[in-house]
Amino acid sequence: MTYVRRGMIGVALGALVGQAAAQPAASPGNEPPSVDPRRGVTAPAAQLQLTPEQKAAIFDAVRPAEGKVKAPGNVPATVGAQVPPATELYFLPDNALATAPEAKGIKYTVAQNRVVLVDPTTMRVVDVIPQ
Repeated sequence: MTYVRRGMIGVALGALVGQAAAQPAASPGNEPPSVDPRRGVTAPAAQLQLTPEQKAAIFDAVRPAEGKVKAPGNVPATVGAQVPPATELYFLPDNALATAPEAKGIKYTVAQNRVVLVDPTTMRVVDVIPQ
C-alpha cells in the first residue's frame, strides 16, 4: 500500500513540475502585463507615445488639480528616470483619458512646472508634458 501511495505522489509531483516547465518564462519582451487594482486596467510598461493634441488635453485636464498635487522636489522630469517610491501619484482625469485612452493605467504628478506621467508599476517616467 505504501508503494502505491508513494507512486501516486511521485506522479502528481511530476505532473506539477511538467506543467510549470511548459509555461513560458518571463523575458524582457515577454513580461506579464501589470494590472492597476483600482481601475482594473493594464498599465503600460514602456514609454508612452502621445500626440501633441493628447498631451495638451492631459495638461489642460490636470491643470485645475495642480494646487492639490504635492510633489517632492526630487521628482525627476526626464523620460526613463526612476521616481522615488514615496512620491504620491494621481490618476489621470477621465476627460484626459477620453482623449488619450492609451494612457490608462498611467498616473501623474507635477514637478518643475511640468506634468510628469509615471508608470506606477515600475515607478519610471514615461512622458513629460511641459507648460
